[in-house]
Amino acid sequence: MTRPESDEVPTTARMPADVDAPDKVAYGLTFHQLAIVAVGALAVYGLWQALHTVVAVPVLAGAAVVIGGLTIGVALGRRDGLSLDVWLLHAVRHTRAPRCLSTAPASDGGSVPDWVEAPAGGRQPLPAPLRLPADAIDDDGQVSLGDMRAAVVGATTVNLALRTPAEQAALVDGWGRWLNSLSAPVQIVVSAQPVDLASHSRTLAAAVDTQPHPRLRAACADHADFLADLAARRDPLRRQVLVVTRTATGEHSSHTARRRAEDTVRALSGLGVTPPRPGRPGGDRRPDQRRRPLPAAAPGRPGRTRRRRHRGHPTSPSWKENTVMITNRRRVGGDGGEQPWAGSVASTVAPAAVEVTPRWLRVGDGYAATLVVTGYPAEVGPAWLEPLLSWPGRLDLALHIEPLPAPIAAARLRTQRARLESSRRADVERGKLGDPSVDAAAEDAGDLAERLARGAAKLFRVGLYLTVHARSEVELAQACAQVRAAAASTLLDVQPATWRQLAGWTTTLPLATDGLRMLRTMDTQALAAAFPLASPDLPAPLPGDPPSTGGVLYGVNPASAGIVWWDRWTQENHNSIVLARSGAGKSYFVKLETLRNLYQGVRVAVVDPEDEYLRLADAVGGSIVRLGLPGVKINPLDLPVGDPRPDTLTRRALFLHTLIAVLLGHQPPPAERAALDRAILAVYRHAGITADPATHHQPAPLLRDLAQTLHADGDPAAATLAARLAPWVRGSFADLFDAPTTHTPVGHLVVWSLRHLPDELRTVGTLLALDSIWRTVDAPGRRSQRRLVVVDEAWLLMRDGEGARFLFRMSKAARKRNAGLTVVTQDAADVLGTDLGRAVVSNAATQVLLRQAPQAIDAVGEAFGLTGGERRLLLSARRGQGLLISGVNRTSFESISSAAEHALATTNPAELAEGDEEDDL
Repeated sequence: MTRPESDEVPTTARMPADVDAPDKVAYGLTFHQLAIVAVGALAVYGLWQALHTVVAVPVLAGAAVVIGGLTIGVALGRRDGLSLDVWLLHAVRHTRAPRCLSTAPASDGGSVPDWVEAPAGGRQPLPAPLRLPADAIDDDGQVSLGDMRAAVVGATTVNLALRTPAEQAALVDGWGRWLNSLSAPVQIVVSAQPVDLASHSRTLAAAVDTQPHPRLRAACADHADFLADLAARRDPLRRQVLVVTRTATGEHSSHTARRRAEDTVRALSGLGVTPPRPGRPGGDRRPDQRRRPLPAAAPGRPGRTRRRRHRGHPTSPSWKENTVMITNRRRVGGDGGEQPWAGSVASTVAPAAVEVTPRWLRVGDGYAATLVVTGYPAEVGPAWLEPLLSWPGRLDLALHIEPLPAPIAAARLRTQRARLESSRRADVERGKLGDPSVDAAAEDAGDLAERLARGAAKLFRVGLYLTVHARSEVELAQACAQVRAAAASTLLDVQPATWRQLAGWTTTLPLATDGLRMLRTMDTQALAAAFPLASPDLPAPLPGDPPSTGGVLYGVNPASAGIVWWDRWTQENHNSIVLARSGAGKSYFVKLETLRNLYQGVRVAVVDPEDEYLRLADAVGGSIVRLGLPGVKINPLDLPVGDPRPDTLTRRALFLHTLIAVLLGHQPPPAERAALDRAILAVYRHAGITADPATHHQPAPLLRDLAQTLHADGDPAAATLAARLAPWVRGSFADLFDAPTTHTPVGHLVVWSLRHLPDELRTVGTLLALDSIWRTVDAPGRRSQRRLVVVDEAWLLMRDGEGARFLFRMSKAARKRNAGLTVVTQDAADVLGTDLGRAVVSNAATQVLLRQAPQAIDAVGEAFGLTGGERRLLLSARRGQGLLISGVNRTSFESISSAAEHALATTNPAELAEGDEEDDL
């Protein structure tokens, strides 16, 4: 593989010529072609010997001409990547094979599907049994293939388009090292799985009447209509990658298969993808959930056609996906217990019936056709399969890889070189011009042999197959033409698997079985450059993962036109951070996510320094607390009523320490902290409040009571601290604290407005709002309710050490209370410039980066591990466009909304003024 001289020069690899092409023996014909001609000649000769005495010579001559012409045509002709004689042989086999296959033959009580057309006589044929390459699925999830075993590893994808050429070369090199480590055949299946927005739209529509406020019901109905319209206009997809390793059956075959799968997991993890442990796709689940399923997919993949729809699941089955999974050889009985499966794997997991035609299959309510890649370009770049992997339609790509041991590869190359050189010498001796294809194959064979001898490459036999899915026969023909055009853009020659559609269909299933055997020899460099893990979209759920019923629409992927659908509540924690420069659309994005979480019953509290969320709260019937207005008071010494925990008073005392430190702008010295601790306990004691929860219903003291207690302490440190608190209890900043709490907001959306507070009180106001919110989140008996806490302009709190520490503690404790924290900020320095800020970032499983300032991109890039391509994306992103990061999952997205949502989320002054004018009218 050639190396780029700079980051701007892409890495390329040379594709070897077809060194396995048969050599021409005589008259420009291969041995196989000569054999066909010889058979034809023998037929003509036999005809002459048998009939020349009874049939006129002109008639026999005419018959000989016809037979000779047919023989030459069969010998020289090719169709769909096959020699014509092999193609005709498959046609004969197809005509003799049953057209309708079923997992439940009529003799066993099955019936022929209604869509299977009866013959002219009107009698429907009995379906033949559908047989799959797999015999059974073991309890550990391994697939039995007769004399072989297969283990399946699911993998995430890599957004190669966001990587620099140097980073792409590093990934391709890592993939090549894994290929070189292979000692047994593997299969890589990349399947496009649909995101069923229509199902989620129906779920939202059904939930409209359950919304807690009439205005929220209207907003929910609008979003349901928006999703339905989006589903009608788009066909959103996500890619699922499965790596299937194959092992010969033997005494320790199960252990060997698992070991090879685990080796695959380690190798792929080094590339930045996250395959689960073999046999445990769900990670840390209960023991009864750890059986490894093997997926089949659907129109065109074996699996029972599901009759029951799972409403509310954005990837639930539709015509596009009758998804089923091979779990193991057990099923759940009517009493809830497990029972052994009766019957074959096909009867367990295959569709009810399959109709087989020469050029397509009909499975369930969909159609499928398999294509074969038969020609390759002379030179390829990184991810040369990307046009096929990102094709915007239902396509399953299967890459079968068979490594050739070095001695066998060397012997084959030696023999092939001898034949090719013999053909070249024969042409020279006859004075003929050399055949360019023979010359190229001879040169490539010599180059491969040299690199193989030096240990610089390894050889593989590779088969590349594509199964296209569609809703109708006409749509299938159009989709196949589009796939062939996409392949032609990278100079790949694609042919239909005519007469062999059933074998092609099973070849693209994750069973590591190649029923077509149309292979091409490649070296490590050319095969590694394919990099089938490349995809700009988020990966589809891995096989065996429990279906998610949640998630919200983040936007569309500008690189693939796919849908970015994300469920923060299924991540390792429920926190998120949104970081962007001013005007990049961060508030717009957060408002949309807030709205879409409200529709799903999540209660949301927002700390809003600039009144950006007030229109949203008014529009959905939320509550607003305007701190700083006359009559709006908050008493930081309030105790939660009804909290039976014995440490309630202690936790309130600790919060007051944090509050005093924020008021003063720094942590008081030790003597003052000791005096403050004494005063806190004393002021509560004077109010009749002790550690006993039964006393917590007493009126709480005020901040000025605490200051008076400090004055009366007699300790100089206490007096000093009381004097420093004077502005907050008697001075210009005392209005917020000088009375009992006046507002205890409740509801599905609560917005804490800080705009009316002076700048000196913004940090304190943020802390007090978060404290009130946290007391609601932390209240016993309320943890079954999901809650989302949004802190806009979090830099106000992050610039204060104690405030940042409080926010960090919230981020650590939120998950255990079924809550999520969203930190929104435009000041990267305040968040990333401190250890506490970086800790808050690291405790956010969902990270959203929108457009960044050039001055901040280096700090952001280092903190989030951004590649060069990702940095360039964030520097040039449009408003609302950015990057979603969660672990190794990274994808670009652009926020989209309905007209009604846009009117609530926009902060564009012109649009707001226009809206106000319409309201006045």
